[in-house]
Amino acid sequence: MREFKVIKEKRKSLVAEVYPDFQVIINAPQEAKDFEIDDFIKRKTLWIKKQIDYFKQFNAPESKIYESGSSALYLGRQYQIIIEKAALKNVIKVLKNKIYILSSAPLKIDEINIAFETWLLSRANVIFQERLKECIKVFPDLNMPTLKIRKLKRRWGSYLKKHEIVLNPELIKASKQSIDYVIYHELCHAYFDKHTDDFYNLLALKMPNWKQVKENFELKLLNVIGK
Repeated sequence: MREFKVIKEKRKSLVAEVYPDFQVIINAPQEAKDFEIDDFIKRKTLWIKKQIDYFKQFNAPESKIYESGSSALYLGRQYQIIIEKAALKNVIKVLKNKIYILSSAPLKIDEINIAFETWLLSRANVIFQERLKECIKVFPDLNMPTLKIRKLKRRWGSYLKKHEIVLNPELIKASKQSIDYVIYHELCHAYFDKHTDDFYNLLALKMPNWKQVKENFELKLLNVIGK
């Protein structure tokens, strides 16, 4: 049976969280009994398994090889990669359900991977900034935080005390609405360090449909795979 980390804190309800490295954390009220936590875990077993299955699609690409005909996730959709010869060198374009890598000379596999990963990172820089500028509008008392993009082992995003938001570049594979959810989540940490009831009340105030968006982010995106 998978082991779970239980964190008891000042809160009213039990909440399960699954991270990209498959770690499962149960946030519980300080007065919660062991049998109550065990019963909660049993009820959430299927949900936890679905979250882990979802994250596996993002962890696998560590060694993913991109080549003509292979597939790639971008902004919540599955695209087919097409490599074509063109006058331009290493230009990448998105057209309908395909991502074209154009090159004036034949590309080796490692060159294709470097070109595509570099393009994904450049798109992450642009789109994350755009989404942050939109999301911050519902926090009129907050200054624009500094945005940084770097690989995170356990999270899609993180809020730092020096008013910085760190986003995982893998998030570029999720939909814009899902990116917004992660940004709203991290902005709420400017007010509350922990995932208390007050934290979730603020999140609901700023993004009323956050639960539905989170579900789409963690579960429904699985339906896109293979299409």
